[in-house]
Amino acid sequence: MSAVVLGTGRMAPGIAAALAQTGARVTVAGRSIGRAIRTAEIAGEGVTARALEADAFRDARLVVETVTEDFEVKTQVYALVAPWLDSDTILATNTSSLSISALGRGLPRPETFAGLHFLYPADITAVVEIIAGEATADGTVDALSQLAIQMGKAPVVARRDVPGFVWNRLQHALLREALWLVDQQVADIATVDAAVSDGLAPRWLAAGPFATADLGGMDTWSRVATGIFPHLASDPGLAAALEQHARAGTTFYEWDAGAQPDVSELRSQAIRTSRDVTVARRRLTPTARSAGTPREPAPGPAELARHAAALRSIADALDAQRLPEEIARTSGQLRLLAARFEDAAAPAPGVREEPGR
Repeated sequence: MSAVVLGTGRMAPGIAAALAQTGARVTVAGRSIGRAIRTAEIAGEGVTARALEADAFRDARLVVETVTEDFEVKTQVYALVAPWLDSDTILATNTSSLSISALGRGLPRPETFAGLHFLYPADITAVVEIIAGEATADGTVDALSQLAIQMGKAPVVARRDVPGFVWNRLQHALLREALWLVDQQVADIATVDAAVSDGLAPRWLAAGPFATADLGGMDTWSRVATGIFPHLASDPGLAAALEQHARAGTTFYEWDAGAQPDVSELRSQAIRTSRDVTVARRRLTPTARSAGTPREPAPGPAELARHAAALRSIADALDAQRLPEEIARTSGQLRLLAARFEDAAAPAPGVREEPGR
């Protein structure tokens, strides 16, 4: 397959690298040939650069637009490149917030247009969002879903074009609650971050919110939700805290020089090392009641042993780095999960996990 990454911004190298991992011939096209060349060099093997002209799109089966997050800019770019595309070429946008339906209305073939929202860093994250607009054909969604699988990512398909899609709705719902807790002086910033990073994140890595409710017992979760849901934050004014920081150019933390890149790299390392847990979770978790896809075969003893060995190896690597206590605690959690794989034993009947434990 031949693919074009349209744009040379922060996301472009990772997207190009992710596409190249499938064996596709990938071209980065940009208004500045110099920036396109630098983007292709960062992306690595299998990625070339071209100027933003018709020849760059001649054989493309997929074009992924990743220009600035501005509606007018994107639609102007589409008006330029649409005449250069074959009738069956898929044009996808990496927007994280703009309406797919609105972006596609001016296109000559909106049925071949969809959202393909990569998360940063695009080449190593385990999921990619696929968003259908009002005119997007099912075949376009299916083709992008298959591409996601080829990239080694789980396709997160949003069948309806709603603000924020799936990823950002979930992410910002939690952020809004975090802002409320700090605004109301219930907890400070570091405490809220620790509750998510050290508490929710490891649990949700192995079992998402629906699976966690199943494990905890629907009766317990129903009672807790009935009591808490009416009190969750809904004040739109909470976004003012973010706006104030944006205007002032400040951050929530007082970062030392070089600390942000170090934490960013630590996050990337965590994403890489989580893949074995992700693979195991997908195999161990049964098909959801609302889904129509068949359940993957249960892993055999050899595969469980392999996952256990991988988890122990990750835990050893974390311990060797002498990370701060709150981060290093993850190695203990990984060892417990490895032991579960080794035992290959289901939880005892009738034993339910409390939501807060």
